[in-house]
Amino acid sequence: MTDEARLLIEAFSTLTRTIPADPNTFGSPSLRTAGVCDGTDGVQWNAWVEWDGDKQMAYAGVNLEGKVYGGWPVARFIERELAASGLRDAVAGVHDPTRVEIIWSRDAWQSGSRLPILERLIGGSPRLLHTLTPEAWIAMLEEAHACLDASREHRGRGRQAVTTTAGNQKTLEVSPHFQARQAFWPRDPDSADGWRASLDETMANLRPLHRWVAEQARALASV
Repeated sequence: MTDEARLLIEAFSTLTRTIPADPNTFGSPSLRTAGVCDGTDGVQWNAWVEWDGDKQMAYAGVNLEGKVYGGWPVARFIERELAASGLRDAVAGVHDPTRVEIIWSRDAWQSGSRLPILERLIGGSPRLLHTLTPEAWIAMLEEAHACLDASREHRGRGRQAVTTTAGNQKTLEVSPHFQARQAFWPRDPDSADGWRASLDETMANLRPLHRWVAEQARALASV
């Protein structure tokens, strides 16, 4: 882990009051990434550093994985957006939508682990938020929804033919994965205060999207 990644994780933990324990950190030297998430079962905040040689970039993101917790919130999010999208209002609340990328991806699963596949990105992802049209958003949602099991009312992983990065074709369980992310870099990357200020500013820009996704993915209160 780089010094910059350590400072980012410390800043994230301060801003979200999340302790950077092992279960909430992710990445590895081989993946050239290191970061942290808030550990929420559902819509999460996460932040990480990616590096390639001497080049580094930091990101903060709003993350919703296709998992069973809470009755498949990703399915609720997709279906509510298809029925009555809140995207336009969410975008209107973002101070600078030109800096935000919207990404839908396809996670392929083998023996409990994600397998790298060529068909990972959905609907032309990533798309800059300010260029995302309603038509493109609906197409992304429909492709993401198709990654869930229709025989179980889309409350489970689907099965699709995919191509591994080694070129092998397989039929595997898949699930959709949503992320809204923003790249940033502090003016002073050697300063803990610099990381906190830059991360705080980035998360503030993403906060309307976090509220939107959390609202559309929420479970309805039982009567």
